[in-house]
Amino acid sequence: MKLVCDTNVVFSALIAGGKTRELILNDQIDLYAPEYFFTELRNHRDEIREKSKLSDDQLTYLRTVLFKDVRVVPKQEFDDRLETASQLIGDTDPDDIPFLALALHLNADLWSDDTDFEDQDAVTTWKTHDLVVHILE
Repeated sequence: MKLVCDTNVVFSALIAGGKTRELILNDQIDLYAPEYFFTELRNHRDEIREKSKLSDDQLTYLRTVLFKDVRVVPKQEFDDRLETASQLIGDTDPDDIPFLALALHLNADLWSDDTDFEDQDAVTTWKTHDLVVHILE
């Protein structure tokens, strides 16, 4: 299954772990993310460290393990889809545009627990609990 992974899923995997981590590491899922993904991680690093109660070294190690197989796609590879994504979701949350644009470009589904993607029907959006049922159970 080809999925573009939204940052809220990553935050959950880093902070809480559980089934989200298990899904990220599952070999039935091919994960993709726009390069903006790492900008969001850096912007929220202190919040993630505080909520996860992990040291910088532990967080770095966990990120390395979790995201070693995530394919990061440079913006120039999907900028032809940014306008369409902006029309679909830009009024709801401009930060989500790169994720939707990448999903459109790859003809992939989205993995997000964010309700912002519910107002569009251009790509299928999976919630974590739905993926747990579909993949793990």
